[in-house]
Amino acid sequence: MVIAVSTIIGLWINFTNVDPIKALVYTAVINGVTAVPILYTVMKIANDRNILGNKVNGRLSNVIGWSTVIIMGISVGIMLLTFTY
Repeated sequence: MVIAVSTIIGLWINFTNVDPIKALVYTAVINGVTAVPILYTVMKIANDRNILGNKVNGRLSNVIGWSTVIIMGISVGIMLLTFTY
């Protein structure tokens, strides 16, 4: 079903005036923006002892995870600043 719906949407995009490269760029932008809150949520859950007990993140995982959240957040902020100018 998913493949059929995706094919129909792809055909619809093909017959409209939507540039597929621009659509891919906008999709990547949306994915980058939504990645920050998802990563934040994953890191909060991965460090919650009420949920995971003794299987929480270690020090290295926390450093890498929180660094990723910060770098992605800064990247989204810079991207939004460049869109406004």
